[in-house]
Amino acid sequence: MVRDVVRTVVADCAPEEAVVVEGLLRYSDAEVLARLRRRGHGRDPLGFGLADVVPLVAPLLWLTLESVRQKLADAAVDRAARGSASLWRRMRRRKAKPGTIPPLTREQQAMVRQMVLDAAAEAGLSPILAKRIADGVVAGLALAEPGESHGEADVRETP
Repeated sequence: MVRDVVRTVVADCAPEEAVVVEGLLRYSDAEVLARLRRRGHGRDPLGFGLADVVPLVAPLLWLTLESVRQKLADAAVDRAARGSASLWRRMRRRKAKPGTIPPLTREQQAMVRQMVLDAAAEAGLSPILAKRIADGVVAGLALAEPGESHGEADVRETP
């Protein structure tokens, strides 16, 4: 689901980054997140990287949506912990599906929208573009089919 939302929003708001998204989609969600979270990519003779000059929408979206997914999963575990100890143990043993965000309430949609707006502002995107991106993310999440996930599928060919 995260993959689909990123692909759709980037195609709409930053089509020049479609090649970046398609490149990332070759990897599993875990690999994408590891690559995007990596800070230093070696020595840069100029002292700054491309992301410092041109803020990229695709990594911003992917990392923000992962943060949203984690926040929602943590909230679900907290609610389960308050409910019963046995449910808590079952939730702890069950792995969350990477790249899947459950259907959201209006309050959660507002939280996601604000998280995207904050991340976009921090990245230096224009307020107009930030709003388009945030609205696209919320719309994409709202329209996604429950349980729909292409998240962990690794599309690389295996030898």
